[in-house]
Amino acid sequence: MIKKLEKNRKFSIAFTIIIALEIFLVSSIPGGGISIGFDFSTLYHFFAFFVFNFFMLACIGGIKKGFDKKLILVLAISLTYAVLDEFHQFFVPLRTPDVMDFLVDSIGIFLSTFVYRYYSKRK
Repeated sequence: MIKKLEKNRKFSIAFTIIIALEIFLVSSIPGGGISIGFDFSTLYHFFAFFVFNFFMLACIGGIKKGFDKKLILVLAISLTYAVLDEFHQFFVPLRTPDVMDFLVDSIGIFLSTFVYRYYSKRK
């Protein structure tokens, strides 16, 4: 699957942009909603940034020369987007930035990097 995503870079780029927009839009929803006893927010943060980072890696994955430097750039972009997502919530009614959300985002980012590297090296 990873090889197909790397070959179809346009799809990976488009999906990365769609996920980035989706993260922004969900972060724009005013807070104060009803709690259902299950912390869906934590799962959302983890999976949204896992997938965001994974598809961004697929955008550069087919480029073998200098991949490690580009991997560091993707990590920097993903982590910066996670910080900006929390900063953005400062301006949304009834929402606040949360360090724990950033940590969950970071775990998703680093785990997706590990999974991507592991499966892209398998033959």
